[in-house]
Amino acid sequence: MSEHTEDAHHPSDRTYLKVGSLLFILTAVEIALYFVEDAFESDWSLYALIASLIFLSSIKFVLVVMYYMHLKWDDRMFTWFFLAGMFMAAVIILVMMAVYRYY
Repeated sequence: MSEHTEDAHHPSDRTYLKVGSLLFILTAVEIALYFVEDAFESDWSLYALIASLIFLSSIKFVLVVMYYMHLKWDDRMFTWFFLAGMFMAAVIILVMMAVYRYY
């Protein structure tokens, strides 16, 4: 009987460590972006910060859902449900930000 370090539904511990390390690095970049943006006093830096944070948060969301929730090995229908939810949440957040900016 051959030993597999990664079967169809459970990645190896090394994979989890890699994904966890990547999530840590992305979080550190998000925090650094927040403090760098604070040094500038222009509107464009705020828009760049928002776009960057949404992009990085989306990457983190996908990593967590795909690896820690094992969606990578599930039916594709579940992937579309999660992506639709992420898209709707992003749209709602952006609409709320626009509404309260001009309120």
